[in-house]
Parts: sequence; C-alpha cells; structure tokens
Amino acid sequence: MLRSLGIQVKPRIGPETGEVTGYSLAAPGDTAQGEPIWYGGSKLAPDLSGNRLRERLPTQELDDRPQPMADPAEPWHRAETAIRHAHAVLDSGGEAVAQGHLYAFGDTLHNLALASHGPHRAELQAAAQVFNRARRSAIRADHQAATALREAAKELAYATHDPGGLAIALLFAALYLSRAAAKWHEQRGHEQQAAAAEQAFRHLQAGYQEAAAPVLADLTRRAPRAATISRFEQDLRAALPNQAERVLADPAWPALTTTLARAETAGHYPRRLLAEVAALRELDTAERPAEVLNWRITVQPNRRAQAARKRSSTPGGSSRPLALQPSATTPASRPEERGRHR
Repeated sequence: MLRSLGIQVKPRIGPETGEVTGYSLAAPGDTAQGEPIWYGGSKLAPDLSGNRLRERLPTQELDDRPQPMADPAEPWHRAETAIRHAHAVLDSGGEAVAQGHLYAFGDTLHNLALASHGPHRAELQAAAQVFNRARRSAIRADHQAATALREAAKELAYATHDPGGLAIALLFAALYLSRAAAKWHEQRGHEQQAAAAEQAFRHLQAGYQEAAAPVLADLTRRAPRAATISRFEQDLRAALPNQAERVLADPAWPALTTTLARAETAGHYPRRLLAEVAALRELDTAERPAEVLNWRITVQPNRRAQAARKRSSTPGGSSRPLALQPSATTPASRPEERGRHR
C-alpha cells in the first residue's frame, strides 16, 4: 500500500537470522543530492518502530478477516460498546492502557469513515486523518489492553449493513471520545496531540450534525399520541427527577418519545430503561440530555428478538428459520407505525 502512494520502503535484515528487524521509509521527491532521504520508523514516531509494530500485531495474518455475523448490525453494536469502554478508560485507566485505546480508536475512526455512507463521510475521513497525530505520544501503549476495541474496529471495516440510527449512535460515542482524548492529552501537556484531537472533534461534530438532523426530524414526526407522551413524561420524572426538566426542555424530547415507544415494543420498560441508560454516564454536562438519552437507548438490544433467538436455539425449540430481528429502536412495520402514532 505504501509503495502505491510512491513511498519507498527499505527493510532492515538481520545479518545472522535473515529476518526483518526494522524498516525505513522515503517520501516521493524527498531527496538530497539525488538520493532518497530515509527515515526509520522510530524517527517518524516512537510507536512506529519495528518492535512497537510487532507488539500491536502479534498474531494478525493478512487473511485475518472477521466471520460474517447472523445480525448485520452486530459490528456497530460492538464498536459503540468498545468506544464507550475506551471513554471510561481515559477517565480512570492507567496511561499505558489509555494510550493503547487511543491508538485503537484511531483505527476505528478510519473504519467508521469506510463503513459510513452519505455526505457526512467526508467529515469522518477528515477526522480520522487529523486524529492520527492525536493517537501517538511518547507514552508506551499497552496495545493488548485495547484488543476489544481493535477487534471491533476490524469488524466495522467489513460491515455491509447500514443500521441507520445505530450508526449515528456510534458516531455520537466517537464524538465524545475525541473530546475526552483532547482533554486527556491536554492534562499531560501533549499540546500537539490535544490540538489534533480537538480538530478531530470538530470534524466529527460537523459529520454528526449532518447525519443526525434528518434522523431526529423523522423521529419527531413519528412521535406517539399525547397519552403515550404523557406516560413517558411520568416515567422520566420518576426515573430522573433531577434531570427531567432539562430533558423535557430539550428540542430532542419528541424524538426521544418515539425511541422510547420503539424500545417498549422491543420488550423494555421505559422507566427502568431511562434509569439504566442515565446511569451509564453523567448527564449534568450534556447540553442536549434528551439527545444523549435517545442515542443511548438506540443501541439497547431488542429483548423480544433475543428471547426468540434463545428459544430457537434450545433443544425442542422451533426449527423454523429465524429472520433477522431489528434492534430495539428499529421502526415497526408501516401499518403498526400508523396505528401507534396516529
């Protein structure tokens, strides 16, 4: 791939073993007296040395491609979960573990841009490019600690299904992780990395707004009947008494009621669900708490679908093929939507 970009690659061979012990790169047109100027991997960045690369890629093979999944939305679910875990690591994990997750997050951004469709893709590609600087520092990364995020990123690269709202929920999680990465670097005096992470955040923010606006507008149009909205308001006040007024004042509240209605159809209890997703991370600093809750609920599993799959896999269960089931917030069929939201 490097050679296709015009970059020359010169491996360093050990004299006794004959194995590759390192490498050097030369950029096209970068010469001195007509000869290429070579840079070793460690000169480009500490984590690009041959030894560091081997730490990250101890068992990977060229044909190491994830197996197809029964649920095509599963790669998006796993990536969103892994990104939220990485956010928690930046808050409380050790520096080496956090650095490993930042490096894996950089791969995730590239693959998210690859798997996304629509005009916002350009912003995601720009975010991935600028975050390359934010994921490198002098801190030695614990890459093994970020295995789950790396695996999720790899699966995302082969995703063939556009999950709609779930993809935006993943983008929303990535948006907040990039902001957390900027803060993490800033606290450690990594000025260049902090600036790069902040720039990536701006690109992700622009991409998110472009992708989310039509989806939130559609959810708002499909808001349930007044009686259902009133019931959800009571659930909200009971589950989140300290945040209820802020959520109700958020322009995304009508969209959230649609998402709650779909989650209820998928087997969730709205009051309990609101309490559970609010506990995932504080809401005090969220400018749009209803929007935050909406995407957290979007990624919740479809309990009815899970139960159906479990029944079909148990001895004596139905032998009929099980159709792919929607996620908790996938729209119901058209007649059901008309009946519920009329």
